[in-house]
Amino acid sequence: MAATKAFGITLLIILILATLQAAAAVPVPATGLTPGESSRRNLSTSDNTNASAVAGNVTHLDINALSITTSWAGYYGNISGNIVLADANNDSFYEWSNGTSISGEVYASRNDTIDWNTINCSNSTHIAQEETYLGQTSGDADSVTNTFNETDHTAFNVGTRNMNGCPSTNAFTSGALDENNWHQIFLSDDQDRKVYTTIINSSTTGYNGGTWDFQLLVAENEKTGSEGTTLYYFFTELA
Repeated sequence: MAATKAFGITLLIILILATLQAAAAVPVPATGLTPGESSRRNLSTSDNTNASAVAGNVTHLDINALSITTSWAGYYGNISGNIVLADANNDSFYEWSNGTSISGEVYASRNDTIDWNTINCSNSTHIAQEETYLGQTSGDADSVTNTFNETDHTAFNVGTRNMNGCPSTNAFTSGALDENNWHQIFLSDDQDRKVYTTIINSSTTGYNGGTWDFQLLVAENEKTGSEGTTLYYFFTELA
């Protein structure tokens, strides 16, 4: 199984309560990010394996091997913040702790502006566009097609728009696929801006046995000639 780069991160969220004007809720930029440890599997430290050769013999040999993906990175972490009653100058009239149980979604995009009013499930055209960005073909083991190959995620709303049956997959819990948690959903707006989405699972055991609020899979091209970092913008919508 190909591994992903994993990044620990804490999202700091401020929810604004409207006082005089009502507006439909849409995802908002995270008000702060606190990056933590970032690591990847080092295959060079794996134990060497060997087999004895005997002249004159032909030996059947099955080999198990790993390689590191050059197309995907992972984020995981916790979410904290307050609910605030504030004016346009960011002066707080009152604040409430958001408590220990958080629900909603975390979104990440390479674009800093998303048209949330046209956000929808990604279609086959969006998937092909993303595979081009990643230098993939649909037949690659870790292609977008073969990664977001399910449609049975928990339904959720982005603002007033219902998302159901979108290209999706699930991140791992304690080293194994978890079909009940860590839903990963691939969305796009009508300007073909891609949005990687995960449904928050508050204080839930994650891929490494730690307790996290979210785990999020994002695309990142590390093919030869495309090495380097990719900037992602984070948004949240808390219920």
